[in-house]
Amino acid sequence: MAPDSCRLLIVDDHVMLTQSLALLLAGQADMQVVAQLASGDALLDWLEHASHPLPADVLLLDLHIPGPDGLTVLPLLQQRWPQLRVLVFSTAAAPELIERVAAAGAHGFLAKSADAEQLLAAIRGVHAGQRIFPVRPRLAAAASGAATEPLLRLHRLSAREREIVGLIRTGLTTREIAERLSLSEFTVGTHRRNIMHKLELTNMAALLQFAFDHGL
Repeated sequence: MAPDSCRLLIVDDHVMLTQSLALLLAGQADMQVVAQLASGDALLDWLEHASHPLPADVLLLDLHIPGPDGLTVLPLLQQRWPQLRVLVFSTAAAPELIERVAAAGAHGFLAKSADAEQLLAAIRGVHAGQRIFPVRPRLAAAASGAATEPLLRLHRLSAREREIVGLIRTGLTTREIAERLSLSEFTVGTHRRNIMHKLELTNMAALLQFAFDHGL
């Protein structure tokens, strides 16, 4: 491998996709896949035990991975491994989400709807020190009027609210949750209303489905 080649770390929980990406990247003379991981925990563990200097240049990161998810991981990467350049590669491409990703420390964002040439160009750009993001996402968000991306809604919840959602999912009533957490029923009721508002949900069936989809 040439001295200026890009060593890639792929983190995505869709095995067929990561295998396909690895095959695509293996065909590039200036790229080498050093590891394929499927969760935030696996990524952090790999980085903790990696040799020094870090044996990877660019991280290709999906946001919707088992905990911690990509949005949670990004600030940790920026703080502890700032030399690792991060290209987020995600099916979710809402403008608000892209802005959040950029603010959290990513060096680029590419939707999974991109073709192979766009992906390779984005990897090479990020590796070369460029920032690769769609142009003016905030204006696009204002024009779209679309609902907030679910991952962003999830990140609105406090630790206590996540705990309450988990208890709701187990079937506990407001009174039972209040007893379990040593809170008043009024406080739990307030939390429940705030949860529904933050998640932009209107009924309990939708809340239970959201909790199931996001492992709460």
